Amino acid sequence: MMESKRLTISKLTPAEVDVLMEIEHDPANSIFIWTNTKEEHEEELNDSNVLTLAVKRKSDDYMVGYVIVDLDFDSEWFEIKRIAFREKGRGYGRETMNALIKYAFEDMKLNKVWLEAYSDNQVGRGLYESLGFHMDGILRQHHREARGIMDQVQYSMLKGEYAQLKQEGKLV
Repeated sequence: MMESKRLTISKLTPAEVDVLMEIEHDPANSIFIWTNTKEEHEEELNDSNVLTLAVKRKSDDYMVGYVIVDLDFDSEWFEIKRIAFREKGRGYGRETMNALIKYAFEDMKLNKVWLEAYSDNQVGRGLYESLGFHMDGILRQHHREARGIMDQVQYSMLKGEYAQLKQEGKLV
């Protein structure tokens, strides 16, 4: 479905839901993302407006992460609902985000890619900003977590912004 230098990104299979659950519920990830039950993830696999994707290394087919995308074809947007990895600091997030952005704009011909991040997710926010995402705003004290009522920061990139960033060589 999608490919980068080191990764393949393809539809997650029902057999891979347990690995997704392991990654999602890892405390290093679950602090920054919403979590679902296994049954909820299995239902999403059959939803045509949701892409549940496995991110695997090409070298050994090891699932290093996953992505869940909500699609709205009428409004032409691609929402990255969740992205998480079991191996941090290896550039998999950047590679995956570049592949997702390219797929959304070039293959799916959509108008907008967007996502939300908790305000204390400095690594994720730094990545999104370095890729050229625009900070649209902050939903202040929007969601209660164990660590308090958290702000959610909204980011987006539009088709024209993507074209400009690509032309300037700022996106892979």
